[in-house]
Amino acid sequence: NHYHEFCLNLSTDPEGNFYFIKGGNLRKATVPHHGCLVRVSKDGSKLEIVATGHRAPNGMSVGPNGELTSSDNEGNWVPTSRVNYVKPGGFYGHVHTAHRKEPPNDYDKPLLWLPHQVDNSSGGQVWVNSNRWGPFSGDLLHLSYGKSTLFKVMKEEVDGQWQGAAVRFPLRFDSGVMRGRFNPHDGQLYLAGLRVWQSNGARFGAFHRVRYTGKPVHMPTELKVAKDGIRITFTNPLDATTAVDDQNWAIDQWNYQWTQGYGSKLYSTKDPAKVVGDKRQGTFGGDPVAIKAIKLSEDKKTVHLLVDNLKPVMQSRIRFNIMAADKTVIKQEIFHTINRIPAQ
Repeated sequence: NHYHEFCLNLSTDPEGNFYFIKGGNLRKATVPHHGCLVRVSKDGSKLEIVATGHRAPNGMSVGPNGELTSSDNEGNWVPTSRVNYVKPGGFYGHVHTAHRKEPPNDYDKPLLWLPHQVDNSSGGQVWVNSNRWGPFSGDLLHLSYGKSTLFKVMKEEVDGQWQGAAVRFPLRFDSGVMRGRFNPHDGQLYLAGLRVWQSNGARFGAFHRVRYTGKPVHMPTELKVAKDGIRITFTNPLDATTAVDDQNWAIDQWNYQWTQGYGSKLYSTKDPAKVVGDKRQGTFGGDPVAIKAIKLSEDKKTVHLLVDNLKPVMQSRIRFNIMAADKTVIKQEIFHTINRIPAQ
């Protein structure tokens, strides 16, 4: 009898099995499936828990090869919005829905964290299973109910650990967006959502189509962590002068605290007790990170930001104001989580 206890986002995998994700009740779970991602066999005869530890998971997705993702929203045991690359048996942070004999003292790391100011209430995810949607075929998208926006997710696996980043599409929707599907007939993205609580949407509900027009799209399409920095690949060649000017780039970083309290302030990476941002005070930002140098690849699509002593961090923000080779201005920000640094 609690408003977070919905069964959400029915999906199917390539074998025809069904999946849904169930919210918790913000206290100790009282039914076996509170906070769980659940699989139902295609004939309906078997129901099994895939992963636990969700609080208010307004969405999930199943990828073309059976990949599973989920999202969760800030609250008790969830310091800020998170997008998960789900593994069987995983625990994703909300202790009250861990379904374990002993309360866990750690959680499976998310694919990425998103600040409250950027996505205060996550929706679901959708995979681009269309070859008619520009340069994004095969990519993962994330939807924001709270900010009525759409993100492209850039993911990588480092030594068995997934991590990733998100960048916003230059779009704003009439309501919060929660569910998305690609139409097999026209190959375009269709989005549905609502505006009730904690959303900046102008309308109580809306149904949108996001169509690829064939015109050039200037956005990051891939992000990879290296031992000596970060490589960001764009959809089209960049202007060689603006791309390597360090005045056009900025990085700052911060961590969150995983506690029973509601959400988290932003904490310094250098001094874990120091608060560097607090939504209640209207402050947003972290410790600046020095960019030693910038290199541009031969095809002018990949920027290598050279950073000394790069370390794992819960939240990294990369801001840039550069130009494409055709002189289109690209002014965006990437929100990135580094769970692991590769050896090379």
